[in-house]
Amino acid sequence: MKNHSASNKRIAKNTLFLYFRSMFLIVITLYTSRVILQSLGVSDFGIYNVVGGVVAMFSMLSGSLHTATQRFLTFALGKGDFSNLKKVFMTSITIHIALGVILVILLEVAGVWFLYNKMNMPAERVDVAFWVLQFSIATFFVNVISVPYNAAIIAHEKMATFAYISILDGILKLGIAFSIVYTPYDRLVVYALLMFGLSLLNRILYTVYSHRHFEETRHVKLGIEKSLFQEMFSFAGWNLFGSGSRLLRNQGVDILLNIFFGVTVNAAKGLSNQVHHAVYQFITNFQTAVNPQLTMSVAQTDFKRTHTLIIQGGRFSFYLMCIMSVPLIVVTPQVLSIWLVEVPAFTVEFVRWTLVYLLWDTLSRFLINAVLAYGKIKTYQIVVGGTKLLILPLVYIWLKMGGSPLVGIWANIILEVICLGQRLYFNHLYNGLSWFSYFWKVILRCWFVFAIALVASYYVLSFIPDNFIILIISALLITGVTIAFVGMGQGERELAFNKVNSIVSKLWR
Repeated sequence: MKNHSASNKRIAKNTLFLYFRSMFLIVITLYTSRVILQSLGVSDFGIYNVVGGVVAMFSMLSGSLHTATQRFLTFALGKGDFSNLKKVFMTSITIHIALGVILVILLEVAGVWFLYNKMNMPAERVDVAFWVLQFSIATFFVNVISVPYNAAIIAHEKMATFAYISILDGILKLGIAFSIVYTPYDRLVVYALLMFGLSLLNRILYTVYSHRHFEETRHVKLGIEKSLFQEMFSFAGWNLFGSGSRLLRNQGVDILLNIFFGVTVNAAKGLSNQVHHAVYQFITNFQTAVNPQLTMSVAQTDFKRTHTLIIQGGRFSFYLMCIMSVPLIVVTPQVLSIWLVEVPAFTVEFVRWTLVYLLWDTLSRFLINAVLAYGKIKTYQIVVGGTKLLILPLVYIWLKMGGSPLVGIWANIILEVICLGQRLYFNHLYNGLSWFSYFWKVILRCWFVFAIALVASYYVLSFIPDNFIILIISALLITGVTIAFVGMGQGERELAFNKVNSIVSKLWR
């Protein structure tokens, strides 16, 4: 009998570690950005970001390989096949080293040409930018060859280690930001050099930890298992198609908004994107903690466990997003007035509709991960990725007919609902998930909770003084109570209350 209780406790523990990591890193990152801007100045800060942006364009491929490596490692762990686990790690190390070398060559050729021929920067800083580019490329290479070790740590569900190393990385970045003020050399070059040194340190930490705890990472000889190579590269390639369609969709809509409305609307859309990334950080922690268990259940053909993780994961992801979204929707104008000196037109509407889009997107996350765990993603990526790209002609026609600047986010929501239906179809095909069960237990129930929480928040807050702190705490309490008494069953509610009581009692000791 499988010990699902222990697995569920591990998911909860790993989620807490990752939440703590995110909250800490958000604060550190925001403050570090401020210190770096002051230390480097606006011009050099811009140079570092634009040069780093050239390198970052190539990171999408390594990101797809990271997903592939983690999936295959976790799948082998779920099967209990150590021989295949060793082969997967060996193949992934070889692929990443080869990919790193190829991308470094491409970056050296294309990046240097772009720097000297296309970039707009002060002439006296071009040579400095060249060295920033070199250190950025070196940092990129180190990060690429570190991917298999990062993936191994997540596949083995050692989230505490992942969180600790990330927190150390954030603290050291802050230290670097403060230290460059005192260097007698060019601050921009020294900053790029120190960031490269930090990536080396991270590589050493991940490697040493993996060697000590994971047998498959020891005494690795470079080589490629032909069948594994083809399978992993095919998976990564089709996953890249999905990632590319998402990137093209987002950038394409921004360009269309710029053509029809100018930079003011782009500014509003950009601010909503920042809210998107900040809020979604908290949901990805829960998903990262659950995904190894989901992949293992697929590997073991434990479809009952797979369905439970998809349904409960979908519901609780939505509830976590609700806790963030409902208060933000209610107090969006107040939040933006505190955050920004001047709030661009349409920003409030963009932020609110972005949160609605994220709620729909959250319902799809475990459906996506279950399909990725199954491995046969070619048809899935063609269908879903192709549907996402429909947004460009749809938005263009809508705007041509005089539509609102919000048509981009509205079209995104419509297509996300369609893609949700497609993901349900593929899950029914691959693991037998009942679309009716998911619709009744997850989609309908979750949106019922959201509607009650939102309406109740607006109603109750109409009787409360216009005080930001009181408003947001009240909305949080209303949302939490609605989730507990409408969104959860009795057993889930009792378990949640017992956990809260346990944490509070420990804090008071």
